[in-house]
Amino acid sequence: MLTRLLQRRRSRRPQPGENQPQTAVPRHAARLFQKAEEALRRVQVPGYDVDLVASGIVRRMKLTPEGKLIVFLDYYGTDPSCFFCRFINTALWATILEKASKELTQAGIPRHEFRDIATGLLLEHHTRGNK
Repeated sequence: MLTRLLQRRRSRRPQPGENQPQTAVPRHAARLFQKAEEALRRVQVPGYDVDLVASGIVRRMKLTPEGKLIVFLDYYGTDPSCFFCRFINTALWATILEKASKELTQAGIPRHEFRDIATGLLLEHHTRGNK
């Protein structure tokens, strides 16, 4: 899903008289995004029979000039007014982030971080050696 969107962006040819789009994705980045998407599809949302990508939790991915993958998640898309929901979500998010980080590392993407799509805030997880 995300990979197809990125490939569509990359494969679009400019029309005559049109400037080259700035959003073109280099081939190595497209392969990295594809590997990352496959890894994130292996992470199931606890309590549901759906993975992170299919559920819509993974919203976007970005590669920094230094080669770090940033995965944007819909972290604050839950009900913020419910204290118990926030507590449960904190526990679930810790599990989700740990599993996602492990899968990305095993897929050969050790330099990564997770951010909230709405706020851009860094989502912390406690995997050692991922800084």
